[in-house]
Amino acid sequence: MTKTKGSKRPQKRILSRRTNTLWRLGALVVLWLIVFGRGCIYRPKSNYTGAHFNKGSNAAWLGAEWVNQPHLADEVMALAIDLAERQITTIYVYASYYKPEGVFSPTYAYAEEFITTLKGFAPDLVVQAWIGLPLDVMNLDSRAIRHETVDFCATLVQDAGFDGLHVDPEPVWDGDTSVLTLLDELREALDSEAILSIAGRRIWPIFPTMKWPLVGQWSWRTSYYQKLAQRVDEIAVMVYDSAMPTSGLYRYWTKFQIIALSRALVYSDMRLFIGIPTSEEITPTHKPGAENMRNGLRGTIDGLNDWATWADVVTGVAIYPYWETDAREWEIYQSLWLGE
Repeated sequence: MTKTKGSKRPQKRILSRRTNTLWRLGALVVLWLIVFGRGCIYRPKSNYTGAHFNKGSNAAWLGAEWVNQPHLADEVMALAIDLAERQITTIYVYASYYKPEGVFSPTYAYAEEFITTLKGFAPDLVVQAWIGLPLDVMNLDSRAIRHETVDFCATLVQDAGFDGLHVDPEPVWDGDTSVLTLLDELREALDSEAILSIAGRRIWPIFPTMKWPLVGQWSWRTSYYQKLAQRVDEIAVMVYDSAMPTSGLYRYWTKFQIIALSRALVYSDMRLFIGIPTSEEITPTHKPGAENMRNGLRGTIDGLNDWATWADVVTGVAIYPYWETDAREWEIYQSLWLGE
């Protein structure tokens, strides 16, 4: 047919192009779903229980009441028995924190007495001084503040008889060199036998080697974790405060934390504990209905079973906070992690 001036273009061809475009977009969506499902949901894995991965070396964060006030020997003995039954071999006892006034809180008057009594019942238990370092009120770029911090921590560990030091600086941006400098100075000041550990932030679970904009304070990269691991004996990672609103999402979040952390630290010889939350406090980033003992342990076990995880890198789990963990939660722990 001869095309005359002003005639319209055939609609069939236009529809054909639109149909091809839609088919291509649809194919891309299907491909993305396949890749996402294969990478995040349908992944090769084993099906071991938590007891398979439990090495009998777990940790817990304890409150300041143990070193800030006197306790009867029977109370301390009961604590030692509970820790042993729960296979908790390391405890971080909250001893002090840096106050806005520029001094450390004197909340450790009975630390030496507590440690002496506890060691009498559990001589192999590792007892570390947990020190809070709120970086919104202290500037670690200041040499004077770092010197004050190092002097206080080294003196407390030596005088009270702690086995080591557990520092908890918050918030820490990814790549913060002042924290690395502090760890170097603490290592030099502490006795050669003293343990140095740090409470770690979450690692970015998707492409953790990349530098993600706007989330540097919220999560750390692989390279920063590796720099920390060169300076400490232990890292206890707080994988909670994730802002995940549901149980399923928090389990997936924890699972991919385990995968990313194990791969980041596979060539390190430091000990790695995975923080398991039992806090009932409701915050914008913590929903107890999602972040709890059951979901934290299940996510951890799922992660350890994943084909991409170096399971041997994980030493154990660390319960936070010990003082809020009730009998029902300990039953979950004993069932899912200890296999009892």
